[in-house]
Amino acid sequence: MGVINKFNREIHMNINTLVFSTLLALGLVNTGAYAMDVDATFNELDKDSNGLLSKVEAKMDAVLKENFAQIDTDQNGQLSLNEFSKFIQ
Repeated sequence: MGVINKFNREIHMNINTLVFSTLLALGLVNTGAYAMDVDATFNELDKDSNGLLSKVEAKMDAVLKENFAQIDTDQNGQLSLNEFSKFIQ
C-alpha cells in the first residue's frame, strides 16, 4: 500500500508541475507570485536537491523535456534555476 501511495503522490506532483508550467508559459498565472512559484516548481522538480535539473528530472515536465537543449544555455546537460527562470519568462 505504501508503494502505491508514493506512486500516486508522484503522479499528482507531476501533473501539478505540468499544469503550472503550461499556465505560466501561457501567461495565465499571477505574476505577483511568480518568483515564489518558479522557485517552488524548480525545487519540486529537483528531486536530488542539488540545485540543478538533470535531463531525467526535467523529463517529469513535458515542456521542459521538449525544450531542454534550448533552455540549457551553457550546454552543461543540466538546468540551473537561472536558466529555468529565464525560460519561464
